[in-house]
Amino acid sequence: MFKSLICLPVMATLAMTASTNSVSAQSFDTASIKVEEALAARVPAKIKAAGVLTIGSDTAYAPWEFLSEKDGQTPEGIDVDIANAIGRKLGLRIDFQTSAFEAILPALGTKFDLGVSAFSVTNERLKAVNFVSYADTGSLWAVKAGNPTKFDPNDVCGRKIAIQSGTYFEKAMLAENDRCKSAGKAEIELLPFSKQPEALTRVAAGGADATVSGEAGTGYAAKQSNGALETLKPTAGELSEHGPNGIAVPKSDMALTELVADTINALIADGTYKALLDTWGVGSVIPEKALVNPEVKI
Repeated sequence: MFKSLICLPVMATLAMTASTNSVSAQSFDTASIKVEEALAARVPAKIKAAGVLTIGSDTAYAPWEFLSEKDGQTPEGIDVDIANAIGRKLGLRIDFQTSAFEAILPALGTKFDLGVSAFSVTNERLKAVNFVSYADTGSLWAVKAGNPTKFDPNDVCGRKIAIQSGTYFEKAMLAENDRCKSAGKAEIELLPFSKQPEALTRVAAGGADATVSGEAGTGYAAKQSNGALETLKPTAGELSEHGPNGIAVPKSDMALTELVADTINALIADGTYKALLDTWGVGSVIPEKALVNPEVKI
């Protein structure tokens, strides 16, 4: 997965974690997905006994995950639909719970069975959890419409960057700042926020030069901003590369990890997965195959 009351009608839209009615209407209907018995038979005993797959997610990252405008509590989004599709294949109910982004991975295996929150797969995270790749995504910058500060995504030294804490993008900016310092250039001023909509709001208000995040979420936010934001693609460096998003699974549970991968691959094979992603306009991020602990450069 995003109106000052005075002169910036976009601001409440960006600050909300809720969706608009038009966004809610485009959710994929998973009701027709049938249980695949061979997969359901592999569900771990504890999860099978409960009949529930508990999922942790930062529900403030539209269109991947956000809270419904109708009640401000019901999770919706691409990741919610994917989780529900997995649940249908396995004959399980999905309990999709809101969590702070940085608290999801440490709670795997205790509070959550899976983490489904548009996680970028990184080598650092792979030391702590298993990942099943389920989308192939890139990065996208957002700037205030018209780019009044003439921000260049390939020269960020000395710039004021709003960033979501605990993300791959924050680490990428910290690394870039080290390169700025080594080159004798002005340091990046990082403005950390707990939620990406807060970073987007700061940029739209003119309080930061830019923010960077995943292309689907950033592109969606710009489209929903009523012209307050525009996007820029990085054309060089680490952020210009595509890489996998992954569903996080406890490191100790390879059986569940492989089951999640096989379930996604079954959804890819029968065409359901492409139809689901196309519903959200992000069919281009579909992977050829869901992989367990894919090799990554970052």
